[in-house]
Amino acid sequence: MCIIAQQQSIKFKAKIYFNRSLVIQTKMSDNLKAIAVGCVAGIAVYGLYKYGQQKFLTRKSWQEVGKIGRIFIHPVKACRGIEITEATCTKLYGIKSNAGVCDRHYVILDENNSLVSMRQDRALAFIHPNQSEGGKSLQLDAPGMPTVKFPLHQAITNDVIHFRLFGRNSTGYNCGDEVSNWLNTYLKTTGHKLVCFTKDIQTSSSIYQDMALYNLFTEASLDDLNSRLEKKITARNFRPNFVVQGQELTAFEEDNWKYIKIGDNVILRKTIRSGRCKQTTVDPETGIVGDEPLKTLKTYRNVDASHPAYKELAGSPSFGIYMNLEAEGTVAVGDSVYIAN
Repeated sequence: MCIIAQQQSIKFKAKIYFNRSLVIQTKMSDNLKAIAVGCVAGIAVYGLYKYGQQKFLTRKSWQEVGKIGRIFIHPVKACRGIEITEATCTKLYGIKSNAGVCDRHYVILDENNSLVSMRQDRALAFIHPNQSEGGKSLQLDAPGMPTVKFPLHQAITNDVIHFRLFGRNSTGYNCGDEVSNWLNTYLKTTGHKLVCFTKDIQTSSSIYQDMALYNLFTEASLDDLNSRLEKKITARNFRPNFVVQGQELTAFEEDNWKYIKIGDNVILRKTIRSGRCKQTTVDPETGIVGDEPLKTLKTYRNVDASHPAYKELAGSPSFGIYMNLEAEGTVAVGDSVYIAN
């Protein structure tokens, strides 16, 4: 009898465990179903959002305003830019030449790890970065100096440099003693180093650019400014990525553009006007420092700094706009430019 009772007890417990297991499995199944439904719903919502965004960006509301007249990249911040005819626009790293040179991915720092710009040393205007033959190296040239070369967009040393750039924390790799000695010799001081951004470095979303990855203004705006100056300046004073040309363009209308499409694929979104500093007063061809165009810009291009979006521009006149990228692609001189607001 005891054995029979034990067997019945075991069967009863097994039945209870089995039933509990079914309940647990049912609950897990329900949870998994809920998760699956949630994932599908999330994907659907995201898909609808992207579809709506893409529909907005591709709908026939674009107005053609002109064409790309000039394209520039500035590999080393504050040094001379390179004018190119074609480029690739990326969301993470900004504009780059078809040969692979990226915009503002190098900076020159002093012994205190502070940025060196033409505001501190106008001799930087004569440092010409360029890509060497074969496309694997960046080279620097300057008057009276031999060419110095180093691997393009690579960590040459393990020396990670932390520094402040326009009030934010930035990081990069020291490009080594050879280019450091080259800079010290040319700039006639000590402690200089060239710092490079690479993909594994964590830094701000705009790499070493001021406020955003892309910068643009119109030729009409430059013409308007030059009409007020005794000595004309060039686009290089403002170090843009794009200069837009168009017979129907009016001066500074880019201030009010919201979306900009270049060619068939590249779409940019305006973030803020470009505040201008003393660096614009350094003649990019001679290195001579004056008070123009900043002096004249301040007479008619100051912004309302009380507006939250422009508080960082207090005391600085604006010229051109900063932009972030919405859709990647390639661009070329002569591509049509469209806007949508």
